[in-house]
Amino acid sequence: MKNTIITLILISTPLAVIAGTDSCKNQLADISAKTEMAKIHGNNAEVARLDIARDKIQTYCTDERQVRRASHDVRKREMKVKKAELELREAQQDLAEAKAEGRIDRISNKNNRVEEKRLRLESAKMDLKEAQDDAHNLN
Repeated sequence: MKNTIITLILISTPLAVIAGTDSCKNQLADISAKTEMAKIHGNNAEVARLDIARDKIQTYCTDERQVRRASHDVRKREMKVKKAELELREAQQDLAEAKAEGRIDRISNKNNRVEEKRLRLESAKMDLKEAQDDAHNLN
């Protein structure tokens, strides 16, 4: 069981490194820096894991694939922003209806929901900006 968990961690972690939207060159530089730190601290397991990650990046990473991945990430986050905007509008409509009915108990509840949706929208917008910046850095 313990060996299985360790194996899964070792296998999935290098793949997570590839999943980033940094250029292949930047990923290799990052892995080299981490490898040097691991060597300085005598962490042989980390060095081995990073060597696997480096090999996978050298084998599978292309800048074209990274640009596609970044573009896909931007589109996905744009959809999240649109969804969050729609949810906020719906929550605002629900609040307006509660105010029209004059139900104090529902107004408070709907106000909280509007604020939650507003925060979710702001978070989605920040994520989108980050993805757009990542995509721009690859070009």
